[in-house]
Amino acid sequence: MKHALAAMAALMLSTGAMSQTCDTSSKTRNGKIPTPIETVTAFSAAIAEENGKAAIRRWFTPKTVWVNEGVSTTTGVEEATAFLERPGRSPDIAAVHFEILAIAADGNRVLTERLDRFVRADGSEIAAAKLMGI
Repeated sequence: MKHALAAMAALMLSTGAMSQTCDTSSKTRNGKIPTPIETVTAFSAAIAEENGKAAIRRWFTPKTVWVNEGVSTTTGVEEATAFLERPGRSPDIAAVHFEILAIAADGNRVLTERLDRFVRADGSEIAAAKLMGI
């Protein structure tokens, strides 16, 4: 369980990966391309949908590198979704909710301090992990 929580908690994306969206036109608001902070905030809000797969399909590109420190590194949408569906993943975790405690950007690099809450299908909390990611 410890490794499953660490794997789900340590979301780190490569430099600029979030800005390499395939279809920015569908992600514009009022004709404006979202800032890196807006993109990461939207991704974080969507991570609970479909156990993270919907957010990965929407924001990851074939070049997105996802590092789960000490557990795995994936490249692209297919590897990332396969990681979420891997054998040995705790079946009790129905969703992960990212609560952003602090966020800052330097160009396309976005640093977040988060509280990741792992919940069961009934909404009860399994565990929470405080972490930072870029």
